[in-house]
Amino acid sequence: MQTELECLDGHGDCRGLVEFRVPLSPSGRAFPRCDHHWSLRLDKEEKTFSWRSDVPPSWLDEAACGERWED
Repeated sequence: MQTELECLDGHGDCRGLVEFRVPLSPSGRAFPRCDHHWSLRLDKEEKTFSWRSDVPPSWLDEAACGERWED
C-alpha cells in the first residue's frame, strides 16, 4: 500500500508536485516538499550562503543599512 506524500511545510498553501527533495543540510536527510515550498527553501538557502561570500550580494544596500561589506 502506497501512501501519498505530505509536504513538510504544508499549511494549506502547497502548490505543485510533492516529492523528496535533495538534502541541503548537513544531516543528509531528504524531506518531502511541494514545488512551491521547495522554491522558497532554495531562496532561503541562497540568501544564507550569500552572507559567506567575499563579494557583496546584489540585495545589499550599504547606504540603507549603514554598514559596509568589507572591513
